[in-house]
Amino acid sequence: MSVPHIKTAIPLQRHQIGSFVATVLGEIESDDPVEYRYIMAIVEDGKQEPVLYLAAERNRTAESADDTYRLRVIMGEQEKYLDPSDEWGEVDKFALAGMGVIAKLMRLEDETPVRLM
Repeated sequence: MSVPHIKTAIPLQRHQIGSFVATVLGEIESDDPVEYRYIMAIVEDGKQEPVLYLAAERNRTAESADDTYRLRVIMGEQEKYLDPSDEWGEVDKFALAGMGVIAKLMRLEDETPVRLM
């Protein structure tokens, strides 16, 4: 699976970091085989399509009835899973983690994210 296939979603937050705008989406409806809690779509200024996605996906295991979420970073055809945590189910913690991932991948460590919405 590559990029999330979003049918409908509600924008919850928007952040600016460098020349990128990151929009956090919630209440996501998708035909993908995973259940998304949040998706962050990162678009470079002047572009239409996201260059990067960060998704908090429900991660249920047979050993635990508790909900945890795993973070999946999607950039082009590449994707990587980060450590699961129940914290990724909280929008502010998810957004903060996303800003860190963006800063690292886009080499924007010196930039300060600004919340727009």
